[in-house]
Amino acid sequence: MTYILELQPARSPVYRYGLSQPVQTLRFRSVVLVPDSDWQAADRWLAATFRLVVTPAAMDPLWSEAEQRVAQWAWRVLQLAAQLQRLARIPVFTPGVITRLPAAADGWQVEAAIAQVAYFPAADVSRCYEAAAIVLSGYLANPGHFAASEVLYRQLEATLIGPLCRHNPTDDTTLSLLAAATVAELPWQHLGQGCYQIGWGGHARRLQQGGLETDSMLGIQVSGNKVLTRRWLASGGMPVPEQRLVATEADAVLAWRDMAAPLVFKPASGEGGQGVSVDVASEADARQAFRLAAAVAGEVIVERQVAGDTHHLQVVDGELLFVMRRRPAALVADGHHDLAHCLAAENHRRQEEMLWWCLPPLPQDQAATACLARQGYDWHSIPPAGTPLFLRDIPSNIDGALDEDVTGLVHPDNIALACRAARRLGLAMAGVDIISPDIRRPWHENGAVINEVNHAPQLGAGTRYRCYLPAMLRQLWPAGGRIPVEVYVGGAAALATARQRQAAWAAQGVSCFICTDEFCLDVHGQPLAMTGDAAHRLQALLLEQRVQGVLLVSNGHWLAAGLPLDRISRLEVVAETPCGQAPPDAGQWLALLQPYLQPSADELQ
Repeated sequence: MTYILELQPARSPVYRYGLSQPVQTLRFRSVVLVPDSDWQAADRWLAATFRLVVTPAAMDPLWSEAEQRVAQWAWRVLQLAAQLQRLARIPVFTPGVITRLPAAADGWQVEAAIAQVAYFPAADVSRCYEAAAIVLSGYLANPGHFAASEVLYRQLEATLIGPLCRHNPTDDTTLSLLAAATVAELPWQHLGQGCYQIGWGGHARRLQQGGLETDSMLGIQVSGNKVLTRRWLASGGMPVPEQRLVATEADAVLAWRDMAAPLVFKPASGEGGQGVSVDVASEADARQAFRLAAAVAGEVIVERQVAGDTHHLQVVDGELLFVMRRRPAALVADGHHDLAHCLAAENHRRQEEMLWWCLPPLPQDQAATACLARQGYDWHSIPPAGTPLFLRDIPSNIDGALDEDVTGLVHPDNIALACRAARRLGLAMAGVDIISPDIRRPWHENGAVINEVNHAPQLGAGTRYRCYLPAMLRQLWPAGGRIPVEVYVGGAAALATARQRQAAWAAQGVSCFICTDEFCLDVHGQPLAMTGDAAHRLQALLLEQRVQGVLLVSNGHWLAAGLPLDRISRLEVVAETPCGQAPPDAGQWLALLQPYLQPSADELQ
């Protein structure tokens, strides 16, 4: 059965129904629902299977019992479809709203206003709603058939989530930032190819793949090259480990002989800890370590091993955001069972997590066994409760890491070093990894070094860093990302009022633009050549970083379809004469526009 009947994307952004995202119209058909559908059981299943907390459906008191039953089903379809889109990295953070429930010859139909994110194909969006309808209907018909969540996950990954993710350039970090921005009521818009603008006008910033537009392109390229990064930092008077770049096994052996052991061998490029060997202390180890690293990248870095742990210092706009002490993947003992049992229990817990959010399983291989032995344990040991047992020599994105928040412990000199490294590469956002035996002591006292610099934070699901997202938003968008947008309804008198307002703002140094139904005026009140209708021109002004305020003057019927923004800071209906009456349809405009009037303390008065 095909559930989706029609998806009607809007030609330009339109905000309606008090939703935080632009909307489009979806029509879909309902299944035949039995009167005794167990919605509470369905909600528990959605929470356990999809980590989806179902909010109560808004019910029209005039709906019949049958209509309310359809609305209950449709509301859950909308919420599940929104979650599926987020899993596919489509930034949909509102399920939408049911607008109509028309009866049809073959049952009920549902009309809904759902979120629209520009430049995401309508066919991809429809597939998410179709899948949500199929999954929810299948569960209601036969709950026992959906007991094995992993089977359902694999099917969705193979047929929906995986294919959508493969051609979606939006990364997990950007998705997390957009989600936090939505909670904080910061406006944002997709500009295409995974590039987003958060904020309006002069308070806007654009980002892509977790990096900001103010990041130096050269700095991004340099940070992707470990050897070049070390050279740039060393030339700036910053501590880096002694290293050599080798291309053959023979050169690797020569480097091992010349440099004091222990050494680290790592690929010259790559990520995730692949091909890295530590504690290389013999010629045989050096040969093996070279082959392991060379399998990842042609050239291999040989460097002197530095004592201490890796500390990730996240710098945002020249200031420290947080510091995480990164240690290798670890198993925490429970004090009652041997480590083999603890490992099996932990991996079972991880396997039960939703497929797209689960952590990698902890290893039980030869390397893990050797790591335990060096700590004085084996798989039959029962260490005290809470003891972390490391299963790898280094933290990595592949095997995982044990992160500890040490933001309050870091020495100011180490913060200054991280900020210097970010400035050296021209990065507004930079993750600076410092290897230090004690991050509480200055780097120049304990032999600490900068290991690498990453140009964008990793803030996806499962990372401890996400708790710092609100602070990051406040740092990057201190004014809440908004500029004042005022609406004056009327004709010539409304335009005159807007011109007076523009002049007053100009006297305060505020770059204010005017947008009318027919034309736009720049900050000096001169005509501004722009294409498109009033809605497109208003949206274009919000994307201009030189714009610090917008005055919309309109008496046009296009307002009835909704504004291309979610909030205005002032609304005024202007009569044509000082003693004249308001326009005859002023009440209509006030009723339509009043929901957009939500002034913020951060906006200009």
